[in-house]
Amino acid sequence: MKKNVLIYTSLILLIIGFIVTYHAIVPKEHIRKNKKAQVYTSEWNGAISSVINQATIVANIDSKQLKSTTNGIFMSDTLTLMIPIRKIRDTFDCSVREYDDDFILIEKGSNKIKLYTQARKCEINGEIREAITNVEELNGTTYVPVDVICQTFGYQYNFDMKLNQASIISDNLEARSIPYKYNYEDEGRVPPVSNQGSLGTCWAFASLTALESSLMPEETYSFSVDHMSLSNSFNLGQESGGDYAMSMAYLLAWQGPVLEKDDPYGDGVTTEGLEAVKHVQEIQIIESKDFETIKKMIFKYGGVQSSFYASSLNNHTGNTKYYNAETNSYCYIGNQKPNHDIVIIGWDDNYPKENFNADIEGDGAFICRNSWGSDFGNNGDFYISYYDTNIGVHNVVYTRVDDNDNYDRIYQTDLCGYVGQLGYGEESAYFANAYTAKEDEKIMAVGFYATGIDTEYSVYICENFQDISSLSKRSEPVMTGKVKNSGFYTIDLDNSVTLKAGQKYAVIIRITTPNSGRPVAVEYAYNEQTSSVILDDGEGYVSLKGITWENTEQKNGCNVCLKVYTDKLTANQ
Repeated sequence: MKKNVLIYTSLILLIIGFIVTYHAIVPKEHIRKNKKAQVYTSEWNGAISSVINQATIVANIDSKQLKSTTNGIFMSDTLTLMIPIRKIRDTFDCSVREYDDDFILIEKGSNKIKLYTQARKCEINGEIREAITNVEELNGTTYVPVDVICQTFGYQYNFDMKLNQASIISDNLEARSIPYKYNYEDEGRVPPVSNQGSLGTCWAFASLTALESSLMPEETYSFSVDHMSLSNSFNLGQESGGDYAMSMAYLLAWQGPVLEKDDPYGDGVTTEGLEAVKHVQEIQIIESKDFETIKKMIFKYGGVQSSFYASSLNNHTGNTKYYNAETNSYCYIGNQKPNHDIVIIGWDDNYPKENFNADIEGDGAFICRNSWGSDFGNNGDFYISYYDTNIGVHNVVYTRVDDNDNYDRIYQTDLCGYVGQLGYGEESAYFANAYTAKEDEKIMAVGFYATGIDTEYSVYICENFQDISSLSKRSEPVMTGKVKNSGFYTIDLDNSVTLKAGQKYAVIIRITTPNSGRPVAVEYAYNEQTSSVILDDGEGYVSLKGITWENTEQKNGCNVCLKVYTDKLTANQ
């Protein structure tokens, strides 16, 4: 009897191995044509997928890697690899949007995929097809079948049963990932136009419009400019203007955003006690005049807050020699610095240079959303030439916006955010913040600024901070990584760290920023605008090698910009 069971088991495993190997090596379009093979394998698909899912699945997609244990990928009953929608955008360098629970739109270059959520069909570049695998939703996460992405975007897919690994390689790594023309107005991704009136609040309007666009079309919000411009940590009135650094500080401190209906614009007062309805966890700053990256960010994430020199800033009419009212086009070439913030919501690489009141070299323009009301430009929008002196110099995009229950608590000392930089004249440095746990909780993530491109980091946790010597007794890093752009990043820990109420702890970061002698972002009282900075609300440290440390509040008169995010411990933890 035992011998028969062994024979049957071996036979089943042999068949499964043959089927999976065949399925993995032969291109999927061939499998569809071979109806006999499709019927034959369908009887075993459930068993095969169960075996695959019991072990860790690894998907190597060009230079990126996803794992079932950390990224949630799994094999469906149709033997199609399923990837969480939140991982599609960066993994395949494309745009992903959900439209009213009706369909998911995935775009790359000139290719468009519509995956319908309520029907077993998809649309590839306008052609309706039957979908082999449905979009699935598990535990609140939407999963997308990888086969249709591979076929449409030109990826070779293979699955190795022995290694439990998928290999997904692009046929053309140089293929253009964005179209030559793109406009949020055509895609339903832009909020209504606003009017700042006579106040100097363009910076807040631009920030919140960009933030709102990053949530669309899945979520539609109208955030309060009054609250951002009046309930921040800076000493500036609404008539005095502002900049994106103020927006970043306000949002990253969870001071906002709040809803427009709860703090309406233009009454000169703000509503106290409002809590942020979203938590901004990542803001990227794009390098000056890096137009391709600006376009990619618009395509993949949301509108890009930028600025230009507006010579008609005082009357908001655009009556200036730099503006062509007939074509709603603007181009300034000169030495004046930018003085007005707008949101780039699209582009047209072939927009005619003849439409501008300037003698410029070539075609092309960004499509920008202004805050001067719908009477300006084309219902509030206008074109700025690629050759404009200031457009694309300062660029901010909101790349991670969470629900406000993502973490229970934030520990921070930098309400004014990234004001200056600290270092020792070398590309690398260590910095740390010590905090005391307010209750039984666990560290879930840490957040800090990258002050330049290609910044590398290592995260250490000192669970029992006694004094400054504790910082030199750290163990191995709990997280390491690299970010491409400067900006603020939240790093979620693979394993949370448990704390008891009253326990003093520290988070340490080793940071390396190429070509920077001061890689550490700090907050200090630079001018009247930042004169409200408090230095006795934390305990920050900095070190060159991580051996000898100095207190930044005492030695340098500044706070290091390093936040910690925690969750409360539940009863069974």
